[in-house]
Amino acid sequence: MDNNILMFTILILFQLVVVSIVLAIFSSVFVKSRKKGFVFLTIYILLSIYSLYDVYKYSAILGSSMLIIYISLGVVTYFVIKKRLSNGTEI
Repeated sequence: MDNNILMFTILILFQLVVVSIVLAIFSSVFVKSRKKGFVFLTIYILLSIYSLYDVYKYSAILGSSMLIIYISLGVVTYFVIKKRLSNGTEI
């Protein structure tokens, strides 16, 4: 049982770091070129759906926590991009 909790914790932390890095790269690409940003976002969403599908087969709790990470960091990225575009600043 303890190994499962440790594994879940490590996977959630890893997912949090990876999603943060991917969304930071996306915001940079999107501010510079919207077309490339949408292509990057489409690829990221497709990979995320595949990842969620695989994780939900293994554990619903882990899949739900990954979905919460995706949604919450996506909302934060939306507001960051909105602020950058309204200010007219680039990275």
